[in-house]
Amino acid sequence: MASQFILRQAQVKDLERINAIYNWAVLNTVATFDLEERSLAAAEVWFGNHQDPYYPVYVVENQGQVTGWGSLSPFHPRAAYKQSGEFSIYIAPEWTGQSMGDALLKVLCQEAKKLGYHTLLGRITSTNEKSISLAKKHGFWEAGKYHEVGTKFGQCLDVMIMQIIF
Repeated sequence: MASQFILRQAQVKDLERINAIYNWAVLNTVATFDLEERSLAAAEVWFGNHQDPYYPVYVVENQGQVTGWGSLSPFHPRAAYKQSGEFSIYIAPEWTGQSMGDALLKVLCQEAKKLGYHTLLGRITSTNEKSISLAKKHGFWEAGKYHEVGTKFGQCLDVMIMQIIF
């Protein structure tokens, strides 16, 4: 049975749960190439950087608990890249498969358009077929591939660049 969830902008009170979801991915998946858990202090800096309205963070709340999150981030720090952004989405493992990632990517794309982004990109490990399929469902296409750029869990991994132009 599909869950009923709320999608909203993240608040400071959500940060510990956002970080816990991210750290689970760090330790158990190749969705991020971080190799060590992110400290709460580092998460606070990250969240502070996303207080700029141009780089929002959204959470999915289910039964009063944050069960996933997504963000828009700078694609590159140089000024000429300002209208290009990168999306990230993480869902708690016990809540996957309930369309939360779909809802998050939809709202991130809507926000990117509203904020004046020209393009949005996602860097997705090539073995992450579900995330690649999700991006394609929302109109992203494969813009390129970085071959064997990250090593995690003893694997040398490729990264797909998924892109949409608004």
